[in-house]
Amino acid sequence: MKERLFAYGRLDIAVSSMGIHGLDFKPPSTFAVQVCEENGIDISSHLSRPLFPDELRNADLVFVMEPVQKQFIYTFFPAMEDRMFLLGSWPEKDTSKGVVRDPIGGTIEQYRKTFRRINMHIDRILPHIFERFPVPGY
Repeated sequence: MKERLFAYGRLDIAVSSMGIHGLDFKPPSTFAVQVCEENGIDISSHLSRPLFPDELRNADLVFVMEPVQKQFIYTFFPAMEDRMFLLGSWPEKDTSKGVVRDPIGGTIEQYRKTFRRINMHIDRILPHIFERFPVPGY
């Protein structure tokens, strides 16, 4: 999403990534780096990050891939409920079709499939994000 927003010149919209699995400050998997590289995105210097409460509380929108992630965040940050959504469903109501399974531990093809799904959902939701957060000054 960060790459896409940058391509649109939308530097006013911040994007960050945080995880819930305790793999804090670890590099991405080899397959994740490879698949992103195949798609022109360099994540080789990325490090996983834990949930940062202040950053989370200040977020306008929080997208998760799976319901378990949403439930985990809700358990510790119930005030986030109205700003937290399945990436694959937003802006509509969450459905099982909106789940994007994490490919961690899977094959390169599973990573490619997940990348394609995330990419498709980013294409789908960007117009909604632009509508919700118009260019400042316009």
